[in-house]
Amino acid sequence: MAMHVINPGPRTTIQDKGRLGYQNSGFAPSGFMDRVASRMANVLVGNDPSEAVLEFCLIGPVLCFDETVNIAVCGGDFGIDAGGRIYPADRAVRVPAGTTVRITTGRVGIYGSIAVGGGLDIPVVMGSRSTNLRCGIGGYRGRALMAGDTIMLRSPENGLKDMSWRRMPPRRLVSPDDPDITRVRVIPGPQEEMFTQEGLRTFYESTYEITPRSDRMGYRLTGPKVESKGGYDILSDGIVNGSVQISGTGEPIVMMADRQTTGGYAKIASLINVDIPLFAQLRPGQKVQFERCTVQEAQELIRKADREWKEHCQKLEESGPPQIKVIQRRAAAAEEERTRRGRGKAGAVKRFGRR
Repeated sequence: MAMHVINPGPRTTIQDKGRLGYQNSGFAPSGFMDRVASRMANVLVGNDPSEAVLEFCLIGPVLCFDETVNIAVCGGDFGIDAGGRIYPADRAVRVPAGTTVRITTGRVGIYGSIAVGGGLDIPVVMGSRSTNLRCGIGGYRGRALMAGDTIMLRSPENGLKDMSWRRMPPRRLVSPDDPDITRVRVIPGPQEEMFTQEGLRTFYESTYEITPRSDRMGYRLTGPKVESKGGYDILSDGIVNGSVQISGTGEPIVMMADRQTTGGYAKIASLINVDIPLFAQLRPGQKVQFERCTVQEAQELIRKADREWKEHCQKLEESGPPQIKVIQRRAAAAEEERTRRGRGKAGAVKRFGRR
């Protein structure tokens, strides 16, 4: 069974959890920009949460499948147009063979993940199927998808099982208190001491705006300059996902999935793990504020997020298809009725049995 790319959109790549263990050799991990969206989409169609997905930026691809398949899109305010029928994000959609699938775009979020039931038949390169565009490795021939590309599925039999009843609770991508400003939490350091007290106050109390010069490598922000004690340059050291560098202009750059492995700008802080997917969904022009967070608080937040994720998955598995639930309820009711009648007969024999 094959998936055909009719129109790839501006930049659609294949990503999974990332190419881990090679940063010491200069290879960026790449991987999901929004890991929450990617694992949600995968679980909806019955894949492993870390299975490779099609990741797009703002405008999704136009696809067609040889046979019936389950797909899901999660991330921003996107949807699925399957042959003219529109489905919202965060649910599984059963797409009949030959149907043209288009991704609809909303007003919130920028990255979307499309999971295909059965998994994409993409070679594993250095432990990952993720596309590294700068190195030209992984994914589909080391590049973004193009019109005319054909990708096979590893387990097409998964499409035979209807999963269109599966849903995930919608995510909140904007603050209910102030939808115009997104607050993300950061852990201070590792070069916090390079900034003056006034610089630190500016960083934590100011509002910054995402610029159009933002991509999978890093998000450039514009706003009040962060004052340093004697410059912003350091001897290059390691970069993690969510590192907040202060460039020579005094403005923040937040490093993302395709970040370089080392960098020579001082890092004032790093986004906590649970807020990176939220930050990744910010569009150019949106505003952000940074809030100080301790390591202990960040650890508790990720434990809480993991507990909630497991609860969502458990509810998803327990819910079952509506038609099966009806059958199960009817079967249980029939069994209860048989048991009740059996008890009644047993009581009658006991009271009026032969002497």
